[in-house]
Amino acid sequence: MKCVAVGDMMIPSIYFRRELEKSSIIDEFICKSWKENSSKDDFREVIRKIETQGASAFEVEGEIADLMKKADVIFVHQCPVSKEVIKEAENLKYILSCRGGVENIDMEAAKEKGVKVINCPAHNAYAVAEYTIGMILNELRNITRSCTALKSGEWREKYQNSETLTEVRSQTIGIIGFGTIGRLVIERLKGFHPTILVHDPFADEDEIREEGCKPVTKEELIKQSDIITIHARIKAGDPPIIGKEEFDQMKDTAYLINTARAVAVDMKELYRALSEHKIMGAAIDVFPTEPISKDEPLLKLDNITVTNHQGGATVESYVKAPEMVLDMLKHSLE
Repeated sequence: MKCVAVGDMMIPSIYFRRELEKSSIIDEFICKSWKENSSKDDFREVIRKIETQGASAFEVEGEIADLMKKADVIFVHQCPVSKEVIKEAENLKYILSCRGGVENIDMEAAKEKGVKVINCPAHNAYAVAEYTIGMILNELRNITRSCTALKSGEWREKYQNSETLTEVRSQTIGIIGFGTIGRLVIERLKGFHPTILVHDPFADEDEIREEGCKPVTKEELIKQSDIITIHARIKAGDPPIIGKEEFDQMKDTAYLINTARAVAVDMKELYRALSEHKIMGAAIDVFPTEPISKDEPLLKLDNITVTNHQGGATVESYVKAPEMVLDMLKHSLE
């Protein structure tokens, strides 16, 4: 099979080339670059645009588009694969994506043409799952707050949760989303021995039980959980998973963790819930606008841990993604 691979700022073409050279299923390939020299901030804006506008967010023309139209396999990370390219690619059989989502691919056009799309939800799943555990421990045990106080010369003994601070094993943890990342978070939580609730309307409840967790409705999870962590896919335009109604139903000792998508949480209602102490705390890694303003009201609150979208930022998340996708293609062909 003939493959055209397109690298970018996050996964440069050299990583595609390295794996394609070892592949036994790709006979011929060529590697190109799309926005590979962008700054990290500029490329985050590219990603945001793709996630809100889809495959039509950027027009890929010239040599890259021409090569795509002649390929049996198109292999990308963030580079868009448009309706026009798919329609004109006479021999196209597979579109491979190193992304978790498929917003950069015109899925309707691929389906109409019978082109199989293979994406990679697990490419940063281990990184995000680990980070989620870190955020839970950090918020629960005041790690960052203690560090900040000590560096400023204060030996801080009192925190908002000092009277209710318990170990993870005493917590009921609610997982919203039983996909790849949600399952990995559960796997890592098991060593702490908490009670784990899971809400995912698309998941098999027996599979949830097999993991030692209890399947529940969203309302049950919101009301019963001491810690709520979001791992469900959501796109721009969807209503937030956690909004005013959910915050009002949460325990006043509860914590919210979001390492998924910013749109999963109504940020104005989060500020209200934290500032009025309707919940105990939150740990947030994603924001509607990034970088966030230095005047962001959440930054003035003591009961929130904020980080700058670092959940998936490990070497393995990107370096290993092309290898993972080619393995998936190999299994698909067997």
